[in-house]
Amino acid sequence: MSTNITPLSQLPLSDDFMFGEVMRQPEVCQLFLECLLAKDIARIEYISKQEDMTDDVSGHGIRLDVYLNDAAGTYYDIEMQKTSSKGLERRIRYYQGGIDRRCLGKGLDYTDLPESYVIFVCDFDYYHAGLARYERVSSINGHEDIAYDDGSHAIILNSHYQEGNAPKPILEFLDYVRTNNDQLQPLSELAQRTKQAVHTIRNDRTKEVSYMTWAMKTRDLLRQGREEGREEGREEGREEGIKVLVVTLKRLSQTLDLVVQTVAEQFGLPLEEAEEKTRQYWGQ
Repeated sequence: MSTNITPLSQLPLSDDFMFGEVMRQPEVCQLFLECLLAKDIARIEYISKQEDMTDDVSGHGIRLDVYLNDAAGTYYDIEMQKTSSKGLERRIRYYQGGIDRRCLGKGLDYTDLPESYVIFVCDFDYYHAGLARYERVSSINGHEDIAYDDGSHAIILNSHYQEGNAPKPILEFLDYVRTNNDQLQPLSELAQRTKQAVHTIRNDRTKEVSYMTWAMKTRDLLRQGREEGREEGREEGREEGIKVLVVTLKRLSQTLDLVVQTVAEQFGLPLEEAEEKTRQYWGQ
């Protein structure tokens, strides 16, 4: 993973910082949800961008990209995912569990749990089936006509789709994620507003200052973590080096998938082994 900083003026929508900033604009986010879910949303309210949730039992943390709810009390977590690794389904499960624990206050019954959606916008095809939209549907085994409705929903979008099984505005949105082509002339209001939001953010000097400050700090700490990891690897063995690197990157709020990729690159491991090692030290 390169430590070079991409200028804000060149950031694509698939970048986590840019995606979060765009989705923080209510008119874009509301249109995105309405087009994706085919329903009207009266009002959305942001809980926070990159909300931190800590599981007191396991010590694992959840860092949500864009976390919000609507006027009907439905909760949404929208995530951008640039690199592919195993376990996305379990990550969604963990995220939904964290949202449920946050929503269910003391004295409330389980029936008070709200509807919730975890939505991943992936810049790759996780299932390799060519679909633009993958959605989890739960039913009773042997009686598929009986829905198992626990109020939770999981949707995985694929910007590298071959079959457009999603509304046209969502497909145009995914096309922009995939191509980062500013010459595209989208027809939908969603894609037009998204493209305009990206351009506005790229030229926002106040955001440029905050972005560069954050990016340089992250780069320097990331480099430090890598150097410490390699040094520990030479002096005390590879295992200790991996542990130092994983713990350092987690402290920088890097995602599990990104840490797996970095461990694989720095120690020359296959992705499967890097993921196993990373998970071993992720909770420390």
